[in-house]
Amino acid sequence: MKKSTLFLLALLILVPPCCSGPQVMVSATQEKQRGISYACWWPGLYSLPDSDISLAHLTETGADWISLIVTCYQDNLGSTRIFAGESTPTDDDLIHALGQAHTLGLKVMLKPHLDLSNDPSHWRGQIGQSYTTESEWTEWFISYRTFIEHYADLAAAHGADQFCVGCELEGTTHREADWRTVVAGIRSRYTGPLIYAGNHSGEEVGMTWWDAVDIIGVDAYYPLSTKTNPSLDELRTAWQPIVVSLASLAAKWKKPLILTEIGYRSIDGTAMHPWDWQIQGEVDLQEQVDCYQAAFESVYRQPWFAGIYWWSWSPDPLEGGPKDDGYSPHDKPAEDMIRNWFGGLRLRVPHRTPEPNPDRRVEILAEGLGDGWEDWSWSAERDFEASEESYRGSRSLRARLDPWGAVSVWHPAFASYSYYFLEFHVRGFGGEEPLLWAYFYDRDGTPLLRTPVNDPRYIDGGKIEAGRWKRVCIPLPIMGAARTLLSRFSLQDRSGQGTAAFWVDDLRIIGAKWRGERPRPAKAPTDR
Repeated sequence: MKKSTLFLLALLILVPPCCSGPQVMVSATQEKQRGISYACWWPGLYSLPDSDISLAHLTETGADWISLIVTCYQDNLGSTRIFAGESTPTDDDLIHALGQAHTLGLKVMLKPHLDLSNDPSHWRGQIGQSYTTESEWTEWFISYRTFIEHYADLAAAHGADQFCVGCELEGTTHREADWRTVVAGIRSRYTGPLIYAGNHSGEEVGMTWWDAVDIIGVDAYYPLSTKTNPSLDELRTAWQPIVVSLASLAAKWKKPLILTEIGYRSIDGTAMHPWDWQIQGEVDLQEQVDCYQAAFESVYRQPWFAGIYWWSWSPDPLEGGPKDDGYSPHDKPAEDMIRNWFGGLRLRVPHRTPEPNPDRRVEILAEGLGDGWEDWSWSAERDFEASEESYRGSRSLRARLDPWGAVSVWHPAFASYSYYFLEFHVRGFGGEEPLLWAYFYDRDGTPLLRTPVNDPRYIDGGKIEAGRWKRVCIPLPIMGAARTLLSRFSLQDRSGQGTAAFWVDDLRIIGAKWRGERPRPAKAPTDR
């Protein structure tokens, strides 16, 4: 840890006139950590050009820190062996994201998580409940130290600015001596500031070894309401006892406190159960942004408050948007709220979207592959002239994709300058809905931005449905494919589970028609 950073963590103890007890005052020289959690659960995603673009977008919010998430697993609640699963980002992924963040001027807290890979009825906070012997605890802590010290070594070697020693492991943190051994082992490898992320459920106030780390962390998914659509004043009122509790916690241990996670889905009722990522409901952008505002107003100017990390931001630069019901604030009013409090750039006014002009087009698929297009698919059963279903005419593409497989077609490089949209019609068959990416490649064969087809911005209802043809229309600028040279197109399984059969028809790139513009005629692609 740098001496300057140690100085910034200096604390003052004071008793404000309005308070009945001591509060921790963060030094005036210490800047708050304006953070966003940067998370994915698959190898390779942090290393994609998409991720670099997404991080650049994140910096525009005014955030100056990210918590870089990497998740490892144990099989179930009774397991004692921790391992990197098939969905764990690789070390190279973390090194790439960490380096890219530093290039953009962001500081990085490396935050390893531990989850259960084959136990859906339990979660990480219950780890420890099944252990009945000391030997089981010993085995688990040995495995945990191996896991966490690996990432401490990576953090030290690649300049991570802060390290999280654990997250929401409330079923284990009563083992004070074992956790002090964990922290001591990390300190022997990594010299930067250490933090633990305690769960909001009582773990944060019940821990007895906060003195072992430098900063108190709380994952602050506190319920704020018992009803949908609470008012902003009601949310502010709900925060009052929480603020008192957090102030008391910081004062007791004489340490600054960071909200290591806090987030709200853009869904009706999010204030009732902020931690629940599975419930269904109507999209509610206003309740999400009201929760953001209440949190900012309640904690941001508190003397003990040292930072906040909003959950969460994805390496997919297209995740979020006004019809998304997930945690991401991206392209929602919640992002404006972050920009306002973090001092970020003002949101750019969206450009006017033109109307599609199908009279100007490049046919990729219509009654078979278009002129000049070749089949370069992988891990895919496909028939480009299937006769069972068709949207128009008598032929369509029928496909079934293996995990990560794709229908992919190649064409000699051609210019996309005259075109604005990718358009096609898609129909499901049955079983699970096909989850697809659509993307182009540049003239050198480098993939451009992978765009989710199952998105309400591009397909009615955001779903591919069995027995129903639905139009997909994606602007080429969204795909990074506008005004450039293209050479290939892919529809790829993005679930990692493969797909049931589906059909695609009238796959093409089409032009745009702006107000007052006369339609231009169709034109064959120009080879370059």
